[in-house]
Amino acid sequence: MATLVALVAAGLAVQALPGAGFDRQPRIRAYRAKADAFVSEANRRTNFGRARVLRVDAAPAIHTYIRFNVDLHSVEVRHVSLLLWSRTRLRRGYQVRLAEGPWSERGITFANAPMLSPEFIASGRVRARAWKAVDVTSLITGGEQSLSLVLNTTSVNGAEFASRESGFHGPRLVVETVPPETTASTSTSSEGN
Repeated sequence: MATLVALVAAGLAVQALPGAGFDRQPRIRAYRAKADAFVSEANRRTNFGRARVLRVDAAPAIHTYIRFNVDLHSVEVRHVSLLLWSRTRLRRGYQVRLAEGPWSERGITFANAPMLSPEFIASGRVRARAWKAVDVTSLITGGEQSLSLVLNTTSVNGAEFASRESGFHGPRLVVETVPPETTASTSTSSEGN
């Protein structure tokens, strides 16, 4: 896990912002997925929440849902990356979107899955048997206590990723934050007026 965080940290631009009195140091933390599942148009009422793989495909449509319990309401978010271990390659890559509604890992199916947000981030080409980091910072609205992402693709070849049930290679969310700025409180006392 430390190696994974170190690799991501090396790819992030960690710079102090210019300005008097700015000495807050960025913090980088990796979160494991708390829930994940894929849903399939070919099996509209089947739940795949216990699968050791996550899938995406265009025909028939297969989407992957991943949820992270991450509290972002009291920090300044600078950078957020989704890390997935790809089991297969995907030339066209996939799209990362927000899930527009609640879902549960053991209850989600294609028939009851939340809608996908219209905004998305494209992953670019995906290599097999490798970590893929996707910058999803622009999807963060601020104040999240839980982040629910959806993956889909326009590729009919499809792809597979490791799910949280697979262990170490499960999905990660790497978040770079800056703690809230604190102001030194000074107290004045009037002695012997």
